[in-house]
Amino acid sequence: MEPIIRRAKMLAQEHPSVSKVALAYSGGLDSAVIGKLLLEAGFEVLPVVINLGQQSDLGRVEKNAKAIFGQCRLYDARENFVMNVGRGIKASCRALGGVNAGGLSRPSMAYALAQVARESGCQAIAHGASGMGNDHLTMENSLRVLAPEMRIIAPVRDLDLRRDEALSFAAEKKLPTNLKRALSFSADENLWCRTLRQGAALEISAPLPEEAYKWTVSPQKAPEKGAEVEVEFLNGLPVRAKIGGKEEKGLLSIIEALNEVGGKHGIGRLDFVTDRVVGLKVHEAYECPAALILLAAHEELEALVLTTRELEAKHYIDALWNRLVYDGGWYTRLRRALDAFIDETQRAVDGSVELSLYKGSIRVKGRKSRHALYDARLSSRDSSGVFTQKESRSFAKLYCLQDVIAYMMELD
Repeated sequence: MEPIIRRAKMLAQEHPSVSKVALAYSGGLDSAVIGKLLLEAGFEVLPVVINLGQQSDLGRVEKNAKAIFGQCRLYDARENFVMNVGRGIKASCRALGGVNAGGLSRPSMAYALAQVARESGCQAIAHGASGMGNDHLTMENSLRVLAPEMRIIAPVRDLDLRRDEALSFAAEKKLPTNLKRALSFSADENLWCRTLRQGAALEISAPLPEEAYKWTVSPQKAPEKGAEVEVEFLNGLPVRAKIGGKEEKGLLSIIEALNEVGGKHGIGRLDFVTDRVVGLKVHEAYECPAALILLAAHEELEALVLTTRELEAKHYIDALWNRLVYDGGWYTRLRRALDAFIDETQRAVDGSVELSLYKGSIRVKGRKSRHALYDARLSSRDSSGVFTQKESRSFAKLYCLQDVIAYMMELD
């Protein structure tokens, strides 16, 4: 018996009450391998293909799953996921060098898995996250809230499954997964972001090869003529986008359209080293055109309508929110409490922002809002200006008074 199969059979001994397992199945290397290992261990496996708006051929993934397991469930989680993304936009969802991606998608995946597992008579839920990153935390924290009666199995982590082992096993068993891509990198894709890691991404001194990118062209190869985009917000959420002469409504359609136009103009590539909860530093690359465009527009509108102190407080709360969600705290009371503050600030975030997309850059061209705190009459130094500069004279004398006194005392 192969060592990898022998280790997998230990899962059956660890979970004697489990006969049927719902498996998060993407068709990638890890999900295909762990599904086959669960079969070898004697479990009935129900693969669950979750639609998060990824640009994959889900019909082909479903067909391949049925070929291996004899069954498959396709679950459309886009509505749930888009709600999470909306929350993320309000919270300016950037995290440790990138955009907050897994922190938003895993709770939606967990929701889909819990629903299907319960409806299908499963006793356990399996996922392909490793023990090296945050995904197993975001997934399992969510599953323990949504399906506390289910056992949770994470074969990659629990069996210490190495990537070279998985590649060899997949080749030997002729599993229907893209081994050529898996040799080069691992891709995690949804509507909001495409994340590249492992393989070529382990090298930090050189960029990923161009063939790793799927959503975006290199900025150097983007068209010489840029694209004009206008995004309209209501209570902090994008509700309409004008892209050239076309109009999109609804967050799902807006994100899909901005991913397309942004990708064509080289928008959305991020390459960075980030930190994991377990203490590891890892190298990842992202493709997230719509995310960067929407976050740039949202932050510009907030700067227009929120007071200085509101912005300072919100930057702090946003940082807390994103770290909490990034580390797996979606289903927590703290996140709901932070949401309450964020939602209150977003009541003023109405209006529109015009942007120019050109060879990888996003430039703000204009912004307007009925809640704008900017007034040209106050900012103008022309004769038409209404601000009297003399009134600042006394303010200047008192500004930082204690700091001036303290500095002079140190000189004595």
